[in-house]
Amino acid sequence: MAFKFKLEKILRMRHEAVQEMLAKIQEIEKKISETRVNIKLKHAQIKTNQEEMVETNYQFAEAYLRILKKLNKEFEKLHENLAQYKKDRVQAQKDLLDARMKAEALEKLKEKQAEEYYEEENRIEQLETDEKVSLKFATEMLKRQQEEEEDDEAWL
Repeated sequence: MAFKFKLEKILRMRHEAVQEMLAKIQEIEKKISETRVNIKLKHAQIKTNQEEMVETNYQFAEAYLRILKKLNKEFEKLHENLAQYKKDRVQAQKDLLDARMKAEALEKLKEKQAEEYYEEENRIEQLETDEKVSLKFATEMLKRQQEEEEDDEAWL
């Protein structure tokens, strides 16, 4: 009979959790990358608006200042998002490590139980073999004894 791990479903769920965490980390990395690109773009917009304001001799300074204020808020929000994504990544990495450790612990338990199962199977098989050998030996001994008794009776 083959070994069947009783916690196989849980082990599978733990492996799925590891895969989910890896996917989550990839998603966060993508957000971080996109946010960095957006920060560079926003920085370029701010710089362009500042240069335009200087080129127009501050003719529309109020409008430019409103635009710059809006762009700076967006820039700050992007930095906040980036910081949050980095925190999320750190937490996701911790969660991934935890999920991997739990899966690994179950893998080790599975290996240990399988080893114990097969050792027990081998022990039982050895006992059965020993019993068969003992029965065969006992049968042969009885045959010999009967043959000796028959020989003894034939001499009489």
